[in-house]
Amino acid sequence: MTGQDFWQKLGNTFQQIGYGLTQTAITGFALKNRIGCCHGPSIFCGGFGYGVREGIGIPSYMMADPLGFSWLPNPIFSYNINNSYGNILAYQSGLNFAPIQLPQITIPPLTQNLQPAANEYAGDLDLNQETNAGQAFDEATNKLGENDSESYTIIDEFSDPDNAEKCADEYKSSVSSIAKSYAAFIDKISGNCDGKVTAKEFVKHEISKLPSDTGSLEKSQAISMAQNAFKKIDINGDGYADWKELSATIAAFDTSTANQSDSLNAQINAEDYKKWSALLAQSVPNQFDVTIRKTYTQLFSTKE
Repeated sequence: MTGQDFWQKLGNTFQQIGYGLTQTAITGFALKNRIGCCHGPSIFCGGFGYGVREGIGIPSYMMADPLGFSWLPNPIFSYNINNSYGNILAYQSGLNFAPIQLPQITIPPLTQNLQPAANEYAGDLDLNQETNAGQAFDEATNKLGENDSESYTIIDEFSDPDNAEKCADEYKSSVSSIAKSYAAFIDKISGNCDGKVTAKEFVKHEISKLPSDTGSLEKSQAISMAQNAFKKIDINGDGYADWKELSATIAAFDTSTANQSDSLNAQINAEDYKKWSALLAQSVPNQFDVTIRKTYTQLFSTKE
């Protein structure tokens, strides 16, 4: 197959399946066909993702050819490539932020070799940082992973809902406060209280939520998924999940995967949380990587 034929077939395939089907393929497909069960709560799905017994939540055979790329050579062994194509198209279909009109940012298309972001370390936490809000967020996300009727509110109400700029400032302030408190909470109960959150501390925090009778294989898989999640949160790859990166993570959870008009409405619902969490636990680059970079830029690229 020539390069021209390949791209022509790829373009025709995308045109036929449509943006809506692509979105369903990378998220709803995994949810509707998941196997196994959750084993305890976690920031990235109640129980370290769907199908913890299988390791990553979206087993390889599920992603072998979800978009109908039967014309690709050896599709059974190309699921990562197919997944990447689907993610690219899903992103290009648009994640428009409303009703909070944060700056619209263009992110380059996702590739299998997604490079670290250029953001600098946000700085250590205040050693007197309160942890109550962070603990509440941790407990709330545990429930989101277990109960479809649960939701988490980032900000109760805006002082002037008609003032988009003021709403954006209040959203940024609120999500940043939660992220700082959450980071301090992890550092306090799973770290060394030095104002930083490392991969080791993050993984320890997530693993502490596993049932006491968790088997060694399941624990090993859960550790791997927690490490995957940390790497996606640590978008600049410096080895720390700083408060700005955690802010962007929370905002990513607040991004609707189904209805663009509901994006960044300051309330995280269980459906979106589970979908994003499943992607967060994967080792390969996917739509979450694009979205967290977008929310980070929207939150912190201006008025610093």
